[in-house]
Amino acid sequence: MTYPRVLLVRLPCRKIYPIGPVYVAAALRQAEPLIPLRLLDLALIGPAARKRFLTETIRLFRPDVVAFSWRDVQVFSPQDMDGAMRDAFTFFYDPSFSRKARAAASGLFHIFSYRNALAANLSLLRTARKAAPSALVAVGGPSIRIFEEPLRRHMPDKVRMVPDLEQLFPLLGVPAPENLLEPMLDLAALERIFPQWTAYRSEEIGVQTKKGCPHNCLYCLYGFLEGRQVRRRGPGGVVSEVEAYHTRWGARRFWFTDAQLLSDASDENHLHEVLDGIAATGLDLSWSGYIRIDKLKAPLARLMVRTGLRDVEIALNSGAQPVLDGLRMGFSVDEAMEGFRVLRSAGYTGRVKVDLSLNSPGETTETLKETMKVVDRVRAIFGPGLVTPVIFFLAVQPHTGLEKKALEDGSLRKGYDPISVWPWDVRTLIYNPPPLGRMIGRCCADAFRRSEGERGDAVLANLGAALSDKERRRW
Repeated sequence: MTYPRVLLVRLPCRKIYPIGPVYVAAALRQAEPLIPLRLLDLALIGPAARKRFLTETIRLFRPDVVAFSWRDVQVFSPQDMDGAMRDAFTFFYDPSFSRKARAAASGLFHIFSYRNALAANLSLLRTARKAAPSALVAVGGPSIRIFEEPLRRHMPDKVRMVPDLEQLFPLLGVPAPENLLEPMLDLAALERIFPQWTAYRSEEIGVQTKKGCPHNCLYCLYGFLEGRQVRRRGPGGVVSEVEAYHTRWGARRFWFTDAQLLSDASDENHLHEVLDGIAATGLDLSWSGYIRIDKLKAPLARLMVRTGLRDVEIALNSGAQPVLDGLRMGFSVDEAMEGFRVLRSAGYTGRVKVDLSLNSPGETTETLKETMKVVDRVRAIFGPGLVTPVIFFLAVQPHTGLEKKALEDGSLRKGYDPISVWPWDVRTLIYNPPPLGRMIGRCCADAFRRSEGERGDAVLANLGAALSDKERRRW
């Protein structure tokens, strides 16, 4: 029997291990071991050479199917480390005309870079159609899942959009494996189909332990992307994957790509078994991931520290319970604080990033003060210099409760373009409404001139001044 020759192509994005395409390749190999595969990562190729590299790969491999994975669409991320958002806030809120002018010029660069990147990705799809006119060209990945409809208007002719992995197998004429959650990754086979793998030998490697998120947070897309039902991998398979990367590639740093580690109390036993398995291997490694800390218990915390937990990032969002409830976070401030204490008592001495979403629905001057007090409490637990507040704003995205709320209250117009980054659209898609929006925006614009590690602290310091009677007029 003749099987289709499949070329998997990861479209350009920042350099990050292509765990999605790697798992797709493993699933295809699991479905049909004899299927000819090749994986090309265009994130590793300079912009000027991408079309040529893609065309040459198609010429040499002669695929029957070219399947693209599109990870990123939006150029801005609504947090203080993103240049596009900093420029937008400086332009709209900074009182200095000269700084506004510089931000406008820099913002134009971001706009044209984004539009060029979007056009370049679509052009790469056209290049594949031209280089392999008889092949099926398809595109999937998170961006297609989230932005399927707005991207459909721009999609080249005869390019199939595949928002769900399950839809790919019928297109190839092969049966889907019984369990897509278990990739059964074979690194020796991966190296043969992915010649660029050596570029990731010293990089952080992504590994997924489960899919799905049971929560319904107002702004989050993970439930839409992966489903509300949590499906867990066998702990032994996760441990074997980590061990293989460590032994064969020399990988020392890992990122668990789950929507959240410890999504709920039922995750505790599963994560404990995974980390027990890693501890039993005796491997020298470090790991991290997005962690819900509110359900953390002491035995698991000690095991996390013992197996190499490093710099943790906690989505606290707010120190005020009414705001957390409005965001549908599913935990209390007291539970989160107890989780921080448990982690510190377990011997954790690494850095702690505390994500704070300012001006979320229900935010008031009093809730802002409560948030600043809670950050101080977290600092008291871990000690000076180890806690970094990361300031971000909720992004209005399709398929979220926040989008529904924004459409209902009129802050977002029906028929809006979610992939636009014109400044007036970015201002709408970053949730920062009145009456606090201007004050918070000015506090952020001032702080965003600081170096990366100082911005969050500077924002909170500015907010403290703005909320005091003595300094309020300045803001």
